[in-house]
Amino acid sequence: MEVLHPERFVVLGGQKVMVREYGNVEWLRLLPVAEPMVAAIADMLAGPNEPTYEVVLHAIATHTDAMLPLIVQAADRDMAWLESLRPHEVESLLMVWWSVNAHFFVMRARNRQAVEMASAAGKARTAQALAGQKSTHASSPMATSAATSAATPSDS
Repeated sequence: MEVLHPERFVVLGGQKVMVREYGNVEWLRLLPVAEPMVAAIADMLAGPNEPTYEVVLHAIATHTDAMLPLIVQAADRDMAWLESLRPHEVESLLMVWWSVNAHFFVMRARNRQAVEMASAAGKARTAQALAGQKSTHASSPMATSAATSAATPSDS
C-alpha cells in the first residue's frame, strides 16, 4: 500500500493534514508549472551528487511562485491556509511534500537527461558515420583514345 499510495500525515495549524502523491493524469497537467523545478533538478543531477533536501529547498525557494500551488494541491488546501501556517509548519509541510512527490520531479529530470544523452549519442554516431564516408573516386582515365581506337561497326 505504501508504494501504491504513499501519502503522509502531518499536524499543521492544529489539524491532521494528509499530503498525497500526485496522480498520473494530475502530474501531466502539473508539468508546465513544475518545469522550473524539473530543470533545476536536472541541473543538480548533472553534477556529481544527488540533490539533497537543502539543495531542493533552495530550488523551491527560487521558484516559490510556481511551487507553492503544487504543494498546497498535494495537501488539498489553498494558499490562504498555507499563509496561515507558522514557519516551522511550512518547513514540515515542505519536507513531507518532498518525501511524497520527489520521485515525480527526479524521474522527469532523469528522463530528460536520458533523452538528451541518447540524442547526443545519435548525433555523434551520425557525424562519425558521415565523416567515415569517402566520396567516390573519379573514374579511371580511358585506356584508349579516339585516335588509336578502331572504328566500331554499326548495325546498319
